[in-house]
Amino acid sequence: MKMHSAAVLAVLGFGVIHTAAAANLPARKPGLWQSTTTVTGPDGKPLPNADHVVTVSCVDHATDMKFFTSNGSSCSSLTVSGSGAKYAIDGDCMQRGKPVRIHEILDYLSTQSVTLKATINAGSGPLTVTSQLQWQGQCQAGMEPGDEGSMIDGAFSKADNINDPGGL
Repeated sequence: MKMHSAAVLAVLGFGVIHTAAAANLPARKPGLWQSTTTVTGPDGKPLPNADHVVTVSCVDHATDMKFFTSNGSSCSSLTVSGSGAKYAIDGDCMQRGKPVRIHEILDYLSTQSVTLKATINAGSGPLTVTSQLQWQGQCQAGMEPGDEGSMIDGAFSKADNINDPGGL
């Protein structure tokens, strides 16, 4: 996600599902979603520029799962499991040319509120990503499903679209 700091980009920029198995994730309410994300290092401290990073995304039914599985990446396999309000996504991916193992837990508090906690196990030690995702209403005029970016003085500033080649 280009609007995140480099650390958040490195952690969340995984991508295309080459093989996804099992459960489908529950659909979130279409519209504008705000994510507040913190990435902590192996020492448990937030990484520089990765503490309470706020981003927004325009989500519809076609892009919803792409956001949680980082459409466009180097994962050789991702498995989605769970039911009800709790789901897990596990997989083996490449990040900056090195293998990493991801384990992501999604807790659907409602169709308008989701908590994400992920652990990325890499050679340098585990990184933890926590995000609170909240529905904000309808996407702003001019936004397209899959758009990602930030809000600056009440206006959307686009950084990327998850549907674009190499998006995210």
